[in-house]
Amino acid sequence: MHSHRTRQLVLALFFLSGFAALLYQVVWQRLLVFYTGSDTVSISLIVSAFMTGMGLGYLAGGQLADRSSPAQNLRYFIGAELGIMGFAAISKWLLYDFLYASAPPLGDSPVVLYLVVFGVLLVPTFLMGVSLPVLSRAFQFGDMADQTRYISLLYFINTLGASVGALVTGFILVRRLGFDNAIWVGAALNGLCVVGAGMLRGVRVKGGRGEGVGVEGVGVEGVRLNTPTLLTLWSLQYFISGLAALSLELVWFRVLETLIKSVSLTFAVLLAIYLGSMAVGTVVGSRLVRWPGRVRERAFLLAQAGLYAYTVASVAVLVNGVGRIAALRFLNDYFLSGEPILSPRFSVFTYGVVPLFLLFVPTFLMGLSFALSQSLIHDQPDEVGRRVGWLQFVNIVGSAVGAWAVTWLGFPLLGTGGLVQLIGGLGFVYVCIAIIRRYGSPVVPVVIGLSLAGCIVAVPDNARFWQLLNGLDNPKQFLFDENESSVSVIKTTPDQKSGTVFVNGLSQSGLPFQHDEVHALLGALPVLIHPRPERVAVIGLGSGGTVNGIAGRAETRQIDCFEIATNQATVLNQYAQVANDTSLRAMLRDPRLQLILRDGRYAIRNGGVLYDVIEADALRPISAYSGNVYSKEYFELIRSRLKPGGLAVTWCPTARVLNTFRAVFPHVVYCDKLVLIGSNQPIPLDWSAIMERTKVPFTTQHYARSGIAITTLIANYQPYIKALTRPALTSTEINTDLFPKDEYSIRVADRASF
Repeated sequence: MHSHRTRQLVLALFFLSGFAALLYQVVWQRLLVFYTGSDTVSISLIVSAFMTGMGLGYLAGGQLADRSSPAQNLRYFIGAELGIMGFAAISKWLLYDFLYASAPPLGDSPVVLYLVVFGVLLVPTFLMGVSLPVLSRAFQFGDMADQTRYISLLYFINTLGASVGALVTGFILVRRLGFDNAIWVGAALNGLCVVGAGMLRGVRVKGGRGEGVGVEGVGVEGVRLNTPTLLTLWSLQYFISGLAALSLELVWFRVLETLIKSVSLTFAVLLAIYLGSMAVGTVVGSRLVRWPGRVRERAFLLAQAGLYAYTVASVAVLVNGVGRIAALRFLNDYFLSGEPILSPRFSVFTYGVVPLFLLFVPTFLMGLSFALSQSLIHDQPDEVGRRVGWLQFVNIVGSAVGAWAVTWLGFPLLGTGGLVQLIGGLGFVYVCIAIIRRYGSPVVPVVIGLSLAGCIVAVPDNARFWQLLNGLDNPKQFLFDENESSVSVIKTTPDQKSGTVFVNGLSQSGLPFQHDEVHALLGALPVLIHPRPERVAVIGLGSGGTVNGIAGRAETRQIDCFEIATNQATVLNQYAQVANDTSLRAMLRDPRLQLILRDGRYAIRNGGVLYDVIEADALRPISAYSGNVYSKEYFELIRSRLKPGGLAVTWCPTARVLNTFRAVFPHVVYCDKLVLIGSNQPIPLDWSAIMERTKVPFTTQHYARSGIAITTLIANYQPYIKALTRPALTSTEINTDLFPKDEYSIRVADRASF
């Protein structure tokens, strides 16, 4: 087979491999979230475990590749793809049916959860890591410069496959097939890799410039790159690069999640832009491998310095300019609002222009730097595998450290604004090295350094940073707290007597409580129907409106409120003090309230407590992970946690939620497109008793303190509240854990009708 055609086939196979790997990451992360919870720390834990397995695979694969012949390395690649395919075939059973649904809980410690997740993902992620170094030694294309370009092309095509995989998985596969069936698409792609690689067995590629592999044109003149000192320095560079790349990814995604007002497909779009831009940079860099070594090193250093300078500059321009530039006023108004706008024309800006402005140049330069660094490192053909494996391992370790450092330390201690300044400061390292190495005039690195310093100063402090990105000019109207879990905000009116609660850019509800009767009804109706609701549970604190509503009976002894935005109560306390909101302050200080900072579904499943009332606060059905509290399996879980005569409650925003709820509960009470109440036993919808409960002094005083006339509120909705009979046939338009149709029904055409 001709060497050009062989290389094309190899690249095509690695594209499919990258596509499948990203598909698996998306699907397996979703399956594991049922076991770990969907809070930010748990998701970081899953991502870190995924990367750790890949890093170990890179390390072992590099050692293996250099000790093996090309034919053996090709067989190792085939074996790796077969192993990944085999794990994929059983992954739904292992990660969901066994680990989540059957295995006993091992505790709530992040360390224990990490070890469990790492253990179950070790085999496939290890094999994914092995594939790059063994494929880098499976074929020899020309001299050393050609080989380093080949390695860069492998990285490019694999990253491009992952970028396409992110989009296709989110927009097509999960939306049309569900998570479990999407796995089989990945397995089929691994199978194609096995078949395609099998076709290459026995192929011998002759070097385009002769079989002798020299080092001319590779490396830096006069310096042997295989010295321990230089390898150590490059290892440090790869560690820092990985740390910075993952840290910036988390920072960018937090900023964009808040600005865009995230829905289920937001992550897929941003990840595709991130990976796609990096892939473009890699392929451009791969064309520079025959530049003289000194020129390539200078280009690498300037690319790294420029990466950090542009990152800080773009953030500074966005933060300071969006409210001042007339042409961008529409974006500032959107940042001020609370609802996502998903029209195609507006999405060009929110999902195109803004993310590309922030991400394209830095991630392009990341890819370019990778290709240039590969050409500077690989001067010994018999060490290609080890160097690829070792440096990718170090890079992965840096990424894992970055993920944990940003999550646990960066966001809580520095905030996003401080992190941008700190990470951007790494650019000074490359500016100094470029000046010290004396490759050409120092003018360019000095200009970059001065620009970087100016941009770092231009990034405002964290409070001002988020105030401007929330569309507010007046700091008195802005209350916020940022930590590892979220950016929690309350935007107040100029007189600070009312406000709207936001979490990561999305509005939740309004304050004071009297302004939001839907949340009051959600909380109050079930406890007024139940004859004696002693212990109740609420998933989600939000503005506290639902908790305040559910707290209106003297018979209630304990209220367990589960919240994954661990700083939500902090911001509510700020508002209570500023607005002198006595009802909010009383709710937060209610001795019956137990605020549990954990994923509600996870805590209810593992807690084993039985409740008189369980309800989830209102959540947009197209939000990421919203399917976890609108699925058939979730409703079955809370049904199993009800005391005799207990009530399960949910908001009813869609027809699928109604169908799913009715498929689980034999007895249902429904308030038109607002509230669903289910039970294992007939629900006593005794209106005379319900109205009498609204007039009990404790209840009347509780709601009156919030400005809510509870008797009038219930009377206004009474005509719309009715008992439903169980349908004879279960509708196919329901939500399940593995096929959350509503979550991915971004288009109106995808939504079921009532």
